[in-house]
Amino acid sequence: MMGEGLLRLGAMDEAADDEIDDATDKQCYPEWSWDRVRTYAAIRRGDDYSDEQIRELAAQDVVMLEKMNGHETHGSVERGTLVAARRIKAVNSKVKILFYLNTMIHYGGYDANEYFREEWALHNPNRDNEPFRWRGKHLSYDHTNSEFQEWWIQRGLDMLAHDEIDGIFIDAICKTHHASLRRILGRSWVEKHAAAYLDTTRQLRERLPFGKILIGNVLRAGNGPDGNYENLQYLDGSYLENWSDPQNLSMSIQLMAKALKEGNMIMLNGVMDDTNFEGCDSLDDRYRLLNQPEYIDFPLGCFLLVVQPHAYFSYHAGVDANPRRLTVFDNTRFDAITRKLGRPLGDYVDDGVGGLSREFDHLKVHVDINMRRGKLSVKDKLGDDEL
Repeated sequence: MMGEGLLRLGAMDEAADDEIDDATDKQCYPEWSWDRVRTYAAIRRGDDYSDEQIRELAAQDVVMLEKMNGHETHGSVERGTLVAARRIKAVNSKVKILFYLNTMIHYGGYDANEYFREEWALHNPNRDNEPFRWRGKHLSYDHTNSEFQEWWIQRGLDMLAHDEIDGIFIDAICKTHHASLRRILGRSWVEKHAAAYLDTTRQLRERLPFGKILIGNVLRAGNGPDGNYENLQYLDGSYLENWSDPQNLSMSIQLMAKALKEGNMIMLNGVMDDTNFEGCDSLDDRYRLLNQPEYIDFPLGCFLLVVQPHAYFSYHAGVDANPRRLTVFDNTRFDAITRKLGRPLGDYVDDGVGGLSREFDHLKVHVDINMRRGKLSVKDKLGDDEL
């Protein structure tokens, strides 16, 4: 069942519609319009992006420069991120660039790591107090340590001091209260740690420079009764991944709808984990495959059911832009994303048996959440009996 207070399917408030349509107070947000689907890209590359990749990234509304950007060429993630950001902005100054900051996992390659102290890491009292490591490899942060909190906040503020960095993307928020920590340290410690993390990020929010954005990987149906919705109190919006499981899909849609109606940004990760690229021996082959309606219509249809300002969609396969990876990330290469959309003619409608529909000036959308299928119908191509 849905968490208390979340919007019911199809039950949208008209007054909220008007408020979001006129949301010009969010000056730090990317530009937004109803002309087509608005897009973002999450990406990383250890060396420098090619000129073609920079042009592709500059065609998005938001670019989140993921962990491990440019460190192989420029000596650190911070320096590599700044080089990539400057190159993107030189092509399109309107793109919003987000710097990646992990909540719990201590990744290498950052200049800031020079000042990190291992006693700030989480330790396992059941194993002679040895450091706890995610996947047996990466140290874990302990937000109950006030010195660590200051280090973590300052590394974000240092990047935001650069004009080409428009905001911070906070990843792995769900790991602050992860089940593996409960098994090791107990429920009471995890609750204390989750509260300490909230204190860390509230401090970051209070010290955030004017005009900068704070986005988190936070909303996740099935993670607590409200899908982590309370964490939006210190954020400007949420990225969503792992949202399409049939058991959680209805709640994921409702979480996005509520967040958008309340003026938050949404960045939906549209990649489908079960995509079969067998026989796709080139990047062009992958783009052609994913352009087919049987692939794109379902994730994009789910997004279109709730799209409002400021919602952004990414249809990609992978975030590693090393050419050997054949990573699909340029949303401008998909017909369903670039064609005319227009304003919605209403909110989405629930038929009560898993079918959700919505209509726009130029498009009709239908999604079967039980079968994980979508259908996008261009209205000027429909016959009179279908309109």
